[in-house]
Amino acid sequence: MIVVLEGEEEIGSPHIAEVVRAHRDQLRADLVITSDGPVHESGRATVELGVRGVLSFELRARGANRDLHSGNFGGIAPNPIWTLVHLLATMKSEAGEITIDGFADGIVPPTEAELAAIARLPLDLPAAMAGLGIDRLDAPAGRGYYARLMTSPTLTINGLHGGYGGAGSKTVLPSEAVAKCDARLVVDQDPDAVFAAIAAHVARHAPGVEVIHQGAMAPSKTPLDSPYLAPVVAGVRAATGEEPLIVPAMGGSLPEFVWTETCATLHAA
Repeated sequence: MIVVLEGEEEIGSPHIAEVVRAHRDQLRADLVITSDGPVHESGRATVELGVRGVLSFELRARGANRDLHSGNFGGIAPNPIWTLVHLLATMKSEAGEITIDGFADGIVPPTEAELAAIARLPLDLPAAMAGLGIDRLDAPAGRGYYARLMTSPTLTINGLHGGYGGAGSKTVLPSEAVAKCDARLVVDQDPDAVFAAIAAHVARHAPGVEVIHQGAMAPSKTPLDSPYLAPVVAGVRAATGEEPLIVPAMGGSLPEFVWTETCATLHAA
């Protein structure tokens, strides 16, 4: 048995791929098991066969060379916050559709077996929504709870910063604005290709905005017909005394691509 301890997952695991490449002979294995991820709401153990990837990036818009008075200069100097607001509105529609050309290239739809596994996962949707304090799911409508987490990419605005956000008011015309964003990716989206699509979209719609790559992790998935699934499930069943849930993919991201892609490719070579 080989044990790998990796402590950089919360910062995007920037070095694990090069470590795997450098130590490929020591890391040869038929099966890799990672212990991570949230506990299912039911409390039952889960066997998860995949993860979504993630791409983090920043959009930075600039106006004047300093913050200005919105009365003395309003209508003269462009407002970089409005620049980002208009740009972001071109990237995702109100109906929830990501409208960046090339963003969804390469996506492999779920198999019938994966859809069946997703349908078997227990869910009390009203309770889940109540626990989150929401009265509706995010757009688009008509997509299942687990399908949203496992089979669909996302585009998230993590934060929008610029100007004055303190108590009271300040009639400032900001000189700079920043949007921090991430995209969760599904198999087989390529993070580099997605970033290139985003950069091209920004260049078309707001050519003065800077696009900064902050980090990425590719998606990964093991097929449900893997010969290792049955013995793993049997082991979990024996340890917990109950049947584990089979989860085709988790919504979050882990560097599993180093085993399903990087390491597998190295070994094949």
